[in-house]
Amino acid sequence: MNTCTIELAGRDPIQFACDPGMTVLDAAAKAGWELPYSCRRGNCESCRTPVLSGQVTPPARDGTALLCQVRAASDIRIAPDRAEPLQQTSRKRVRAKLYRVRMAAPDVAIVDLRFPAGVRVAFKAGQYLRVLIEGEEPRCFSMSSTPKASDSAQIQVRVLPGSLFGERLLPTLQPGDPVEVELPHGDFYLRPGPQPVLLVAGGTGFAPMQSILEDALPKQRDRSFTLYWGARQADGLYALEQVRKWEQKYPNFRFHGVISNDPAATGFRTGLVHEAVLQDHPDLSAHQVYACGAPVLVSAAKESFTARGLAPSAFYSDAFSVTGA
Repeated sequence: MNTCTIELAGRDPIQFACDPGMTVLDAAAKAGWELPYSCRRGNCESCRTPVLSGQVTPPARDGTALLCQVRAASDIRIAPDRAEPLQQTSRKRVRAKLYRVRMAAPDVAIVDLRFPAGVRVAFKAGQYLRVLIEGEEPRCFSMSSTPKASDSAQIQVRVLPGSLFGERLLPTLQPGDPVEVELPHGDFYLRPGPQPVLLVAGGTGFAPMQSILEDALPKQRDRSFTLYWGARQADGLYALEQVRKWEQKYPNFRFHGVISNDPAATGFRTGLVHEAVLQDHPDLSAHQVYACGAPVLVSAAKESFTARGLAPSAFYSDAFSVTGA
């Protein structure tokens, strides 16, 4: 198989080579371009992109392909929502130690990790780490800690029946036990600009929002931030104390809690979290949106928000599946 040329469609087309056997997403990164992605395993749909011409393998589906999975079988032309110059960060594999675990909700564990003495890892607020488990696929978790805590990391783990890390491994760990991690990963981080920011979280999709807001609110007091956090039941909004502190401290921050399946819950809006955004914003053309949650939430948010005028390039997402985590 020969080296192929990949072209990114746009006003100023970008071209780069794709070496044999390399995924399109990896070829873009090698050439210095960051395209939308999240899990890199073909589960989240974040990197699904129209293929305008040429052939990829596996073949495109309905004219689109997951860039983290396909390879160029010929010269191709694709149309991602955005292409940004890649900001290289040094990814590290770290033998961290468990510091503390506490249950923030019946099915959500807050896990604090500490890195070895002298080890620091730079990351951007909103990115994720991978927990490396021998003989298993890595488990990915967004970091809820901020970049200034570069000698540690905090993650928020949904504990579901049968989940490998959350239910089977985490309860067996004691403070001081090793946890192998690799970080940072992901393109889910706050972009600069004057635009109002809408953050849309479902369940533990709150984790990267916590990191972004803790990092940004003290620095960007002239920029508007609104968090919409959805859960099925009221106890799914497990960090309300922290959210209320942001409300009290930062006049430029607003919060909407949205409950979808708890008739007894009071003090919150009801329904689906992305629909609450639509109720409040008939025109989204001037905003940046950051959405994190299950793929069905992220997909519905992107489709409905772009129909309200949001530029696809202003929609940033981190879609995850909790099954098996």
